[in-house]
Amino acid sequence: MNLTRYACFGVLMVLILTGCQATPNQDVIANKNDQQVSQSESGTSIEESNSVEESDDDGTVVSEAISETFSSDDGNVTISVQTDAVKVHSVPIVQTEAKDISVDDVKRWAKAFYGTEDVYEATKQMTKSEIEEAILWRQQKINDRESLIEEGYSEADADTMIEYYKEQIESLKASYQKAPDDDERKKTDWAFHPLSYYDDDSMENDRDTSNADKTQALKVQGESDGQKAYVSASNRETADYQLHSLMFYWNDEDEGWIDGATPYVNQEEAIQITDEKLKALVDGNWKVNTVWSSSNQWHIQYIPVINELPCLYSDINYTSDDAYAANLEYGQINFTLTDDKIVAVEWESPMEIISTDSQPAEMLPFDDIYTAFKNYMQVKCTLNSLGLASEDETEGTEQAFANVNDISQMYCRVKVKNAENTFQYVPVYVFSGYVSQGDYKEDDWVNHFCVVNATDDTIINTWLGY
Repeated sequence: MNLTRYACFGVLMVLILTGCQATPNQDVIANKNDQQVSQSESGTSIEESNSVEESDDDGTVVSEAISETFSSDDGNVTISVQTDAVKVHSVPIVQTEAKDISVDDVKRWAKAFYGTEDVYEATKQMTKSEIEEAILWRQQKINDRESLIEEGYSEADADTMIEYYKEQIESLKASYQKAPDDDERKKTDWAFHPLSYYDDDSMENDRDTSNADKTQALKVQGESDGQKAYVSASNRETADYQLHSLMFYWNDEDEGWIDGATPYVNQEEAIQITDEKLKALVDGNWKVNTVWSSSNQWHIQYIPVINELPCLYSDINYTSDDAYAANLEYGQINFTLTDDKIVAVEWESPMEIISTDSQPAEMLPFDDIYTAFKNYMQVKCTLNSLGLASEDETEGTEQAFANVNDISQMYCRVKVKNAENTFQYVPVYVFSGYVSQGDYKEDDWVNHFCVVNATDDTIINTWLGY
């Protein structure tokens, strides 16, 4: 599937923002570090409260508001902590494992997008009648320019769409003669097959498929919003890389996309659309993690919520080894909308809860957590880690600021040591904010400077794919 623009954005942001643990609007997880930052004496102005009234909605206050400024060891970064009171909930540790995509999962997505489970195996070839219908649909759009404007396109964008439809019609006409008269597709058998089963017939038959066929796949096709669309599931059978995923995507994901245009639905309306579709696709609770637009497309990412705590998300460094499951994504669901139409959805590496501890996790006093955070920031927070180091050594060094304006409790996925593909969600404290230097200030970006395991005060490196 082609999620090019979404993926490119993610990679770009990884390269730009590799700060102390700078990550897009939520982070990831890690296990107990073997190398601890040395603990040093540090005076703070926080007040800890171990027994404060607890509200079902707000949680327990473990620290009053914090206002403190201190410097990194190299003196080039000032860490400013200005946060409200820190509140936490009593939550248990949750045992989990990677979830295999099931046939029922694929059927559910097919029903949600096609309105039926009576669908075909995936194929790229259109019949003559399908081409005729596709041409007719586009010709109707061309002949009714006003309807495009009523849909929210500007006059200029409507003209651009009309030209685009004309080009598509010419392409469809060119493929008409070679198209089969009858539908040569067959109904899906609702079974997973080795990945090469879905190879295009035009591909070389002598290629080695042994590695590809370690992935079991189930792909079906139907029609969604007048477009040929696919639901594709894959389960990787070996731990070299992760392909446990479930996807929906239009045959032409660029359909309706206009470079430089703006979506005619606003952010709130786009989230309403994806919220509603999410209910039809998956169970459980979810939270919007990031939202961004590109031309007239919206990209919306959801993260799981367990026991009312969101699960930390981050990009992953695939160069790290698999000792801590670097091959696993983190269960997020990504939506792509073109205007008000969902053109792609991907559920990456879903996790399945297998058990929950009967008692809440025993969390350390917040003073211990804050000390671990402060020591880490003093040692590890540098211009280079914040992505602000200059390549020109002759330039003066302007003081940078790591502005921590939020301390929140979240769940973080930790690989259970000496176990295969077994994980725990543990409670963590996430110290977040933004970077600034001179006139520069991070906008629309949540920078997770430090993640501390609430049960043992170890620092969690969210860039290693733990």
